[in-house]
Amino acid sequence: MKKHIGQVFTPLKWAEWLINKWNIFDAWLDGARICDPTAGQGAFPLAMLRIARQKGVPMTPERLSRLTLIEIVPAHLEQFRENVKREFGVDFPASQIFCQDVITQAHEGEYDILVGNPPWANFGDLPTAYKAYLKPFFLTEGLVPDRQKTLLGSSRTDIAALVLKVTLGRLIKKDGVGYFYLPTSLFFGDGAHSGFRNYRAKDSRNGVDACRDFAVDTVYEFTSTKVFEGVGTSYCCAKFRADKPQDFPISYFRELDGEWIAHKALPLKAPTDPWRIVQDFDDLNTNTMPDIRLAPEQKPRQGVNTCGANSVFIFNYKPSHLPEQFLYPLATKEIWQQQTSQTHKWILLPYHQQTGKPLTWNQIAEWDELKEYLQNVQAELQSRKGRLLRSAINRGNWWTLLGVGSYAFAPFKVIWQAYGKSDFTPIVLSNVNGQMWQGNQAMHAFIPCWTETDAQRIKTALENPEIPILLKQLNGAGKCNWAQPGKIKKILAFNGS
Repeated sequence: MKKHIGQVFTPLKWAEWLINKWNIFDAWLDGARICDPTAGQGAFPLAMLRIARQKGVPMTPERLSRLTLIEIVPAHLEQFRENVKREFGVDFPASQIFCQDVITQAHEGEYDILVGNPPWANFGDLPTAYKAYLKPFFLTEGLVPDRQKTLLGSSRTDIAALVLKVTLGRLIKKDGVGYFYLPTSLFFGDGAHSGFRNYRAKDSRNGVDACRDFAVDTVYEFTSTKVFEGVGTSYCCAKFRADKPQDFPISYFRELDGEWIAHKALPLKAPTDPWRIVQDFDDLNTNTMPDIRLAPEQKPRQGVNTCGANSVFIFNYKPSHLPEQFLYPLATKEIWQQQTSQTHKWILLPYHQQTGKPLTWNQIAEWDELKEYLQNVQAELQSRKGRLLRSAINRGNWWTLLGVGSYAFAPFKVIWQAYGKSDFTPIVLSNVNGQMWQGNQAMHAFIPCWTETDAQRIKTALENPEIPILLKQLNGAGKCNWAQPGKIKKILAFNGS
C-alpha cells in the first residue's frame, strides 16, 4: 500500500473498545499470537499495552513476542516504537515489526487473531501506478471477474476488501479469527463487492495455490457514535472466522439511542448479494414483491455524469447562445419537493438523439455557437480524469459525457431520487418542447420507456409499498446507495433472461 492511501487512524479509545468487546486481551494472556496487518501508528498494540498496565499485567518479552505489526509506512512504525518507549519504558521488539505492503509482499508469520482497521479507499480512487500494480491481486482474489470490470462498476471495490481476503487467506492460523473496523459497503454494496461476498480467499501458505473459506460471524454497525471523526462513510466492527463456510443468518447489531439492537443479516437472493437486515423473519415478505417485467434495453440507469465539468454542461437557465436542440431539462429536487415539472436547470448534450452517440467535430462545426463554446472550454474538458472518459478523449471526443446512450433520449423516463434518501417516489417525465428530461448523475436513476402506457405501468408497479421497505432492509436509507440502479435491478425481471 502506498503512503497515506485510504488512511483512517483508529482512536486509541476505540481500539480499546474493540479489544474489550471481543475479549482479545484475555486471548493474548492465554497465549494467542496477535497481528495488526495494517497497523498505521499501532493503535491496537498500544491499546493492548494500556490495558495490561491498567490490569497490572507485566509486559514480559514473551508476551510482547506475541504482538506483531505490519505497516508499509516506516515513519508510522518509528512513531509506534517511540510511543511505547515514552509511555511504558519498554523497547518494543524489532522482530515483531514488519515494514511491508501486506497485499503485495509475502509475510511468513501465522497468527491466532488478526485485528485492525484496513485502509478505506475505492480501487478507482487509487493512484494510477499503484492501481496497475494492485490489479492482478484484485483479480486473483476474485474481487473482480476480469480486467475490464475494474474499469467499470467494480472500480468501486474497496481496498479493505482486498486486505481482508489477503490476510484471512495467508496470515491466519487454522480456525483463527479476525476483528476489524470496516466500511459497511463490503456487505451492502451492489456489484462492486459481490466478489468479496463469495467468502473465499486465496491460500498460498504451503506454496500451493488453494482456496480457503472464511465467514462473517457478527457485525456491530455504528449509526450515531462517531468512532472516526470527519469520515462520511458508514462503518462497522465485524468478526470473521477462518476455515468456516459462510452460513446465514448473521448476528447483526445496530446502534440505536446508545443501545445495540439485535437484528439478523441475510443476502437478498444469491449468497453473494447485498445483505438485508431484519429484526424478525416475518419482515422478509418475500411473496409480496411485485413482478415487474421489462425489455432488456430498459435496465435502470444513472443520470448523466459530467465527470467534474458541471460548470461547462449544466446551466441554471436555458442559455440563448447555444443551439436549443442540444439543451435538455435536468431533473432537480424541486420536481419531488414541489410536485412540479418546472425546469430549474438545463444540461448541454452534444449528442445524436437517434443513436445516443456524441456528435463528430465536423457535425459540431455546423453550429457556430456550439463550436465556439466548446473550443473555449476545450482545455478543461480534456483535463478530466477517469479511464472510460480518457479513452473517449484519446479518440478525439473530448466533449463526451458518461451515462449517455440511446436510453437517455427515450421519450419517457420512470425516474426517482437514488442518492441519500429514505423515500422512494418514482415519477414519469417525458419532455419539454420535445427535449427529453435527463437525470443528474448519481442523484437520480431511471428506467427508459418508449410509450407512455409502459411508463405508467412501470411507475404503478414501483409504487408497491414493499419496495421502500426492502430498500431500508438493504441498509441504504439516507446513504449514497439508497436506490441506485444495481439495487433496483435486483427486484426487476427482464424478458429473455
